[in-house]
Amino acid sequence: MPERREIPGTVLDSLASGVIAIDRAGDIVVFNSAASRLLGYPKEEALGKNLLAIVPNAGLVNVLRTGKPEVGRPQTIGTRTVLTNRSPIFRDGELIGAASIFQDITEMEKVSRELDSTKTIVRTLEEVLAGAGEWMVVVDAAGVITMISEAYAGFNGVTVPDAIGRHVTEVIENTRMHIVARTGVAEMGETQKIKRRDVIVNRIPLKEGDRIVGAYGRVVFKDVEQLRELAGKLHLLESKVRYYEQELTHLRGAKYTFANIVGKGAAITAAKEEALRASRKDSTVLLRGETGTGKELFAHAIHASGPRNSGPFIKLNCAAVPAELLESELFGYEEGAFTGAKKGGKPGKFEMANGGTLFLDEIGDMPSAMQAKLLRALQEKEVERVGGTATRLVDIRVVAATSRNIEELVGEGKFRADLYYRINVIPIRIPPLRDRREDIGEIADRILAKLSSEGGEPKRDLSPELKKILLSYAWPGNVRELHNVLEHAVAMSRDSLLLPEHLPASLLRAVAAGEKEGIPGSLASVKAEAERGAIVAALKAANGNKSRAASLLCIHRVKLYEKMKRHGILSSPG
Repeated sequence: MPERREIPGTVLDSLASGVIAIDRAGDIVVFNSAASRLLGYPKEEALGKNLLAIVPNAGLVNVLRTGKPEVGRPQTIGTRTVLTNRSPIFRDGELIGAASIFQDITEMEKVSRELDSTKTIVRTLEEVLAGAGEWMVVVDAAGVITMISEAYAGFNGVTVPDAIGRHVTEVIENTRMHIVARTGVAEMGETQKIKRRDVIVNRIPLKEGDRIVGAYGRVVFKDVEQLRELAGKLHLLESKVRYYEQELTHLRGAKYTFANIVGKGAAITAAKEEALRASRKDSTVLLRGETGTGKELFAHAIHASGPRNSGPFIKLNCAAVPAELLESELFGYEEGAFTGAKKGGKPGKFEMANGGTLFLDEIGDMPSAMQAKLLRALQEKEVERVGGTATRLVDIRVVAATSRNIEELVGEGKFRADLYYRINVIPIRIPPLRDRREDIGEIADRILAKLSSEGGEPKRDLSPELKKILLSYAWPGNVRELHNVLEHAVAMSRDSLLLPEHLPASLLRAVAAGEKEGIPGSLASVKAEAERGAIVAALKAANGNKSRAASLLCIHRVKLYEKMKRHGILSSPG
């Protein structure tokens, strides 16, 4: 006999219905054998993982946000359709998790759709009713029982011969089978009390052409008391929950977090500190920087470090989507909205990001016609699908990014001023690689380690001569260009040490041309160094007084602060 403390787990694993429970962070704490079978995911690997990592469209996380149960919700998982009930779990009035019970109804729906005659339906149901332990009943159009499983008849205190031929209300308490047979309206995932027991049932009309010939009923979950037992068990799992939270933090720290942003220089450190502070709030963030500086990486890190990290992270490159498709990508569309529209419609990025973060990359390239619609969605926090009339509320945090001078676009009338003020709540400038040369060695080392891991080869090292070239180059393509250059060098080298001859010829020519002219980089690099030197000199001449230094430079004090931050000048030189 199993020990008493093992019985609940054994009972859960014996159920035909899948059972999943998550804690407040969205991590799985209960995952029975039926859930493993229906989701195709090993039970041992599922425990401790975030539910969204296994079922990206899981609705159970919404229950954590709303604290409200959801009954009889159909959901598609791969090629299967399941019917699920979701309930919040409270202890002492505090929401500590949520649980879901779901049943595979794929075959049942297929039978209901495809059977084209009463005779075929009856023959199929006879085979299904023969299954051991199933609770099912079939009635004709008048509500008279024509079939009932032996197990279901026994539960209702009758035999199969006694039940057949009688009206369903005479055999089954609180039934609505006769109503479904009359109206033809299916009832999925309904609660019904029979013999003082709450059960979950499906009631489906049976049709022959357009004529209703009866109804089919099935008890999909025989006892919801298991949920209450589950709630009682959760207090025993608190230590495991803490462990899972630590593991989740570790997993997130390995990808798309601030730990992935390499560099300890003043410029990148200031940007990371600003982004970390911004991540703790829901305010809109505008990431600014040249192409290839890592704006998307910052967006991921802000999401992962914020309170919405258990929600979805949805991204959209505004410059990559054709203008005529951008509206449907952002807001979705209804069925029949245009030629080729998907049956049933499609949610847009705003709906998909509900409860999480929406990252709008290259927002400066958004067409003017879309800017007004985006502004309304951001202000009202509601969207309307293309071809639809109903509005849908969305709860999202927006992070935007641009590589363009958005103030110039506003001045030229190419970008709405009101949208600019709406997204420029917390601006964060990501410095270009030429302004953080002290980080090039560390970044290159991280890239080489990644290339080694992906290629299954020993890690390559930089020769002093090659490293000198990397430090002297202007890097107009920033970190992305550095990655491509090192990938080229690794492909061209057979040895563990990378030499200048392994670099692209175009890069070597650019460096040689700069040395010939006595310029250690691009014009932009020289201008940046000159500006930094002027600021340092002015601060020194003003004995650290920023107002006086700004006056010496003939710029506003606010502008001086911005330039000091950009160049990583964190304190006044004495």
